[in-house]
Amino acid sequence: MTTVTTSDGFELAVYTAGEDATKPTVVLVHGFPDDHTAWDGIVERLAEDHRVVTYDTRGTGASGRPRRIADYRLDQLAADLRAVLDHADTGAGVHLVGHDWGSVQAWHLVTGPQRDGILSFTSISGPCVDHIPGWVLRKARARRFRDIAAMWKSPLYMGFFSIPLLAPALARLGLIDPVIRLSLKVFERPEPLEPRPHGPSARRNAESIRIYAANVLPRLLRPVRGGTDVPVQVLTPRRDIFIPPITQSDPHPDIATIDIREVPGGHWAPTFRPGAVGDLVAGWIARHG
Repeated sequence: MTTVTTSDGFELAVYTAGEDATKPTVVLVHGFPDDHTAWDGIVERLAEDHRVVTYDTRGTGASGRPRRIADYRLDQLAADLRAVLDHADTGAGVHLVGHDWGSVQAWHLVTGPQRDGILSFTSISGPCVDHIPGWVLRKARARRFRDIAAMWKSPLYMGFFSIPLLAPALARLGLIDPVIRLSLKVFERPEPLEPRPHGPSARRNAESIRIYAANVLPRLLRPVRGGTDVPVQVLTPRRDIFIPPITQSDPHPDIATIDIREVPGGHWAPTFRPGAVGDLVAGWIARHG
């Protein structure tokens, strides 16, 4: 483990598997309420042919844990990611993979002005929040109201998690974790692999729930991000109850290169289906190396 200091003075715990600078470098960004161990199965599958970097985003794992909502805004999270990319880059560029809010952070970076050196991006279960209003408008114009209705769960849980004070308090008390465990039991079909040391836990990473209050409503009301010239692969788990596959169709028209593929499993497919996900990630990296 090494550390990277953020622009506002917090330390991020960064982990690297493989030091061969001649191999492609890939940075994996986890979501809520995970930490870097969510990627253990993917790291195991990529490390032989890649230099793999993971990190605990702010508010999780061994990284710094700011307590202000403003400290979790996407501009700052993207700056954190940029600092990790600069730390990881050996000079040949970096491939980027994000899941859940890790994907949202990565979208914010690849659609912004500081995307230099990013060779490819794989997004898993985490669309760009700024793209959602335009997606809804396109679906409404096409009278695809059933597609819009498929999003009904997202406003409910995202709105609930956005309530200041209440959401962090419930996370710290462990009252969100039973819902997460139920979703894992019902919707995940794990591959045979070594058991994880622990599963997703909002209680363990309670501070990071502030990412909802910091970003959901502000970004939806004032979307500014457009497309990108970074090649994008979108992986949509078939049994994802939080981000249904249909809601990731019809991408932003200004994305230069995009490939949308379904993968088996539920929302936490990168953890419980690392073989299927890892193969597609490796293939996308090989195509855009």
